[in-house]
Amino acid sequence: MKTVTQTWLVVLGLLFFALQGCSHDDYIPVPGQDGADGAPGVSGTASCEACHSVEHKQPIVDAYNLSVHGRGIQNADGSFTKHIYGTNTVLPDGSLNSDRAFCAECHSQEGYIDVKKYGKPNPTGYANFGSISCEGCHGVTHRSFNFAKDGNDYGLRNIAAVPQKINPAFTLNASPTGGVSSANTCIGCHQTRPDSNGYYKRPVIESGEKDASGVVVITNDPVKGPLYRFWSQRKLADAVKGYPAGTTYYKNYSNSLDRAVHVSEQGDLWMGITGIDIEGTATRLPAAKTAKHYTNASCVQCHMDKPKAGTVDNGSHTMKLSYQTCVSCHPAPETLLTSFHAKFDTEVAKLIAAFEAKPTYFTVTVSSTTGVKSVTIKTFDSTTGTPFPTSPASGTNTPTTWYQSRTDFPLKYVQAYWNYKLIVGDEGKGVHNPPYTMALIQNSIEALK
Repeated sequence: MKTVTQTWLVVLGLLFFALQGCSHDDYIPVPGQDGADGAPGVSGTASCEACHSVEHKQPIVDAYNLSVHGRGIQNADGSFTKHIYGTNTVLPDGSLNSDRAFCAECHSQEGYIDVKKYGKPNPTGYANFGSISCEGCHGVTHRSFNFAKDGNDYGLRNIAAVPQKINPAFTLNASPTGGVSSANTCIGCHQTRPDSNGYYKRPVIESGEKDASGVVVITNDPVKGPLYRFWSQRKLADAVKGYPAGTTYYKNYSNSLDRAVHVSEQGDLWMGITGIDIEGTATRLPAAKTAKHYTNASCVQCHMDKPKAGTVDNGSHTMKLSYQTCVSCHPAPETLLTSFHAKFDTEVAKLIAAFEAKPTYFTVTVSSTTGVKSVTIKTFDSTTGTPFPTSPASGTNTPTTWYQSRTDFPLKYVQAYWNYKLIVGDEGKGVHNPPYTMALIQNSIEALK
């Protein structure tokens, strides 16, 4: 047995030395004929380069720089203003005076990203903030790289349903099937938003709205019927979001609807929600989420379509209609849109005339620059008949609490005003949901009779 083992050791040793010779530099292989080349492989980055290349990205950047998101809002003198907010302001006693962190959720890149990542903005606001850029809407890794099977999500920060800002217990979804949608990126901000102080609510009995003292705002008078109370209270600043309650300095709180129904609530009209079907009217509102523009189209399809041939100032990331998708349903979409806008203006004028016929409750003014009429609530102290005060200003230290209200405002008039603000706040002039918009106008006119 010992002899066998020794023999195997000798054999293994010889093999080791023999193999060492294979790596010698003086080894010369036997020449032979070259084999045929194999089929070219697919580039591992080909699908990535389709989007992640300078050639592809630069036109998108140029287009975005033409958008309202990128360039800002144009002023009367032709200049542009970046509509961004981020820094909270506090009173000298450390209490919160202006909650720009709330505004920053949509009006700054930093706030928007924090909401998508953490569900809320930084409560103390942002010392440095800017307008939303590419990294605002995008910036995260793809949820899947199998685009053929799972679709390209473009690395969007959010494609799932979003919280409804006026009622965070509910969510809004741009997907008619309840799935995910790139348009959820849009309706996260383009929806009705409340006042940053938290006192504003949709003027319906179910909301249970209360003023700063905890008194119910909507009541029912046995003679006049449902009434809505406008109020304004000057009080020590509330303790909110990490800020202490005021100790010396006062702040004004109110439920003025002139600061409610925030403009750019396109998502609400598009989905046919949030408008009020006012009791006692003959015109009914269409059911929510039944409009063709919701079931058959989306924000992205219409506002980020391919630009018209030979142009660069529409479609893509300009967010401006190129009408390329529209033609699949409308043979002459541009002409149709012009005629519909004319009809919208005519119907809104009728609604404004209905408000104008109620001078006890509404004020109608005409812009000196555009000639466009607008409506505001006429709020005053119903006891003294004096105009609803707008002073003393926030930040003074007079140790008194100021409170005045108007208690005789018919609820249905407030609801008509809510619908009006919802309609005119959508710069699309009703095109996002024509049946719903026209029904809202007619319903509100009937409520004002």
